[in-house]
Amino acid sequence: MFQLKTNIYLLFWFSFIAIFAFLIPYYSNDYRYQLIEGTEDMVSSLWDICVSQYRHYFTWGGRTPPHFLAQCLLWGGKVVSSLATALCYISLIYIIYLMGTGKRISPFKMPFVPVVFISIGLWLCMRSFGEVVFMLVTSCNYLFTSTFIILYLLPFRFSLNEERAKHGMMFAVMMFVLGIIAGWCNENTGFAICAVTGLLCLYKLFRHELTIWQTAGLIGMGIGFLVLALSPGNAARYDSMAQNNFNYFTHLINTVQIFLISLIENLPVILCYVYFYVLFKKNNLKEKCTSELYASYYCFALGFISLAIMIFSPNFPGRSAAPFTMFVLAANVALYAALKKHSINPLKSSYKMTIYALFFVFFAVTSTNAFGALLQARADQVELEKSIADQIAQGKKDLEVPIMHVQSGRYIFIGAMKVSKENFANQIAARYYHVNSFTKACDLTPSFIHFDLKYVVSYGEPVCKTH
Repeated sequence: MFQLKTNIYLLFWFSFIAIFAFLIPYYSNDYRYQLIEGTEDMVSSLWDICVSQYRHYFTWGGRTPPHFLAQCLLWGGKVVSSLATALCYISLIYIIYLMGTGKRISPFKMPFVPVVFISIGLWLCMRSFGEVVFMLVTSCNYLFTSTFIILYLLPFRFSLNEERAKHGMMFAVMMFVLGIIAGWCNENTGFAICAVTGLLCLYKLFRHELTIWQTAGLIGMGIGFLVLALSPGNAARYDSMAQNNFNYFTHLINTVQIFLISLIENLPVILCYVYFYVLFKKNNLKEKCTSELYASYYCFALGFISLAIMIFSPNFPGRSAAPFTMFVLAANVALYAALKKHSINPLKSSYKMTIYALFFVFFAVTSTNAFGALLQARADQVELEKSIADQIAQGKKDLEVPIMHVQSGRYIFIGAMKVSKENFANQIAARYYHVNSFTKACDLTPSFIHFDLKYVVSYGEPVCKTH
C-alpha cells in the first residue's frame, strides 16, 4: 500500500538535507580534494581523480572509496553533491528500516512510525550531525560509506530469516567484489563488519548453513579492510604524529572519555532498545521472533564494535560515532517489528503524539538556528573570498583572512582557518589559492563545552576579538 504520509515526510527530509548541503560553504578538506594530490592543480577529469587517489593511498590515507567519491562529487559541483547527499540520507533511512525488519519492501510503502523513529534518532543522537551530513568530504567518509555498508550487509541480515533466498555463483562473486569496497571504506566500520559478520558466519558454519556467497563476502570484507589498514599513507601519517610527541597512553585516557560521551549522547536510542527488549522478553517472543531478535543482536554488535574499536585509534573524532547510531537504530527497528507482528504496541497513542510534539519543537528550534547560522557562514564566505581576491590582486603572497561571525555546533560545522600558518586548513587554502600562507587576527577561544553538545549556536558577532 502506498504510504502518502510517509512519502510526504521523506520528501520534506530530502528537501531539507539538499538545501542545507547546498548552503554550507566548502572548508579545509573540501578544498584539498578539489586538487590533484601532491599538486596545486584542479581536478579536471576522472583520470585526475584516479591519479590523485593512487598518490593519496601512499602518502596520506587508505580510504580510497570515500575519497574517490568525494572528488567526483566536488568535481560535479554543489548542485550535484547536495542532491546526492539528500538522496543518500533518504536511502539511509530506508536501508536502516530494511536492516531492522528483514523485509523486502518498496521505499514508497514504508510505514510512518518507524520512519519517524529513525529520523528522530538520527537528528537527536547522531554526533556531529552537521559535519557528517552536510560537509561533503566528511559525509563521503561517514554518511555515504555507512549507507553503502548497511546496504551491503542486507543479504546477511536476510539470511537470518526463516525463509532464505538461494543465490548462485554470480551473486557470490558480486558479494566478494562489493565486500572489498565495504571493508575498504572506513577503519572502524571495516573492522566491525569483519569481526561481527565473521562471528555470524561461524554461527552459520556450526549450524551447517554457511553458504558460498557468505564466505566470499566475508573474505572480500577482510581483504578490503587489510588494504585500508595496511595503507602506506596511514603509516606515514602515524609517523608524523609520533614526531610531534604523540603519547598513546595519555591519548588512551581521552579516547575512553570520548567513547563514554558518545554512549551518553546516544542514550535515547540505547534506552529505547532496552525498553523494546524488555517488552520482547516479557511477552515471550524469543521462539516466535528468533530472526528479529538475532538481527537486533547483529546490528547492535556492529554498532558497538564500530564505536569501541575507536578507543585504540590514534584519532577519535566525534563524527566516527555516527555508524553506532545508525546500527543501533536498526537494532531498535528489529525489535519493534517483532512487537508489531504480534500486535504489541510499545507506546500508547497519547505518548506517541507527545513525543512527536516534543521532537517537532526541538527540531524547529535547532533547525531554524542552524539555517540562520548557515546563512551567516555563507555571508562570511563571500567576505572571505572578496578579501582573498583583493589581496591577491595587490600582489600579496602572505594573506590575512577576516574573522568569522559563526562557530560550529551539533548541526553546523565551520572549518575556519586559524592564526597559525601551519594549521591544516590554512595550508590547504594556501595550496588552493596558490599563495605562501594564510593567517588571521585571532582564534576562537576554546570552550569547555564541545561544539557537538551545542544544539544551538550564536552568530552575527565576531567569534574572537583582537587585543
